[in-house]
Amino acid sequence: MGIVATNIQRMCFHDGPGIRTTVFLKGCGIHCPWCANPENISFQIQSYCEKNTGQICRYGKEFDTEELLQILERDEGFWGSDGGVTFSGGEPLQQAFGLLGIWEALKAKKVHMAAETSLFVPEENVRAAMAYMDFLYVDVKLLEPETCLRVLGGKIDNYLENVQLLSENGKQIHFRIPCLEEYTLMPQNLDRVYAFLEKYKQYPVELFAVHNLGDYKYHSLKMEPGQFLPVAEGRLEKVCSEIRSLGVEAEIIRI
Repeated sequence: MGIVATNIQRMCFHDGPGIRTTVFLKGCGIHCPWCANPENISFQIQSYCEKNTGQICRYGKEFDTEELLQILERDEGFWGSDGGVTFSGGEPLQQAFGLLGIWEALKAKKVHMAAETSLFVPEENVRAAMAYMDFLYVDVKLLEPETCLRVLGGKIDNYLENVQLLSENGKQIHFRIPCLEEYTLMPQNLDRVYAFLEKYKQYPVELFAVHNLGDYKYHSLKMEPGQFLPVAEGRLEKVCSEIRSLGVEAEIIRI
């Protein structure tokens, strides 16, 4: 099977340095209750009925390397010296070996590449990506082992080992924390997050309040979106301040 993506979004300004083209790939090994892209959890191409027109549409399209590369190269004129391509998802590193041809071609042209990853993938996938990625956004979610496994379906040791691997190899990382009172901002999780960030204090951190902009996608897939308490701005500011007190660069972003 080729590379399976749901969207190629142009002129992106929040997915890495400069102006970027972001490829949203299907497939994810975990299942966050707050996921904003539920159409990308399954690797399979899914059909749905478009509400306004009644037209049958699909989440996902299969691309071969040459086709996807041609689409991306159309945007070269917008990237400039500091922009490039970001691979998102879902979990983009799940398709690491299918993307090697794309990565090799872009690397040969000195295109800046980034990935947005949860890091709940096999070590060999991370090693494959490391040779090409210039920049990685790494999620920091639930760090208590049993909660991580129960809520996300992920093994925390897998995540921690992959973070250490990236760090040992000198990769440029920005951590991102999705903020929800019911999960990531629970006191027992925050304590673990602070200890984790203190260990990796050389890497900047971005915090954002989880939104409900993906609810329509849940409904199109006949799934129920999660219902979460809104996170107050003051609450975000307090957490951000506490992270900064650790000597970590931190900021609140709006996604």
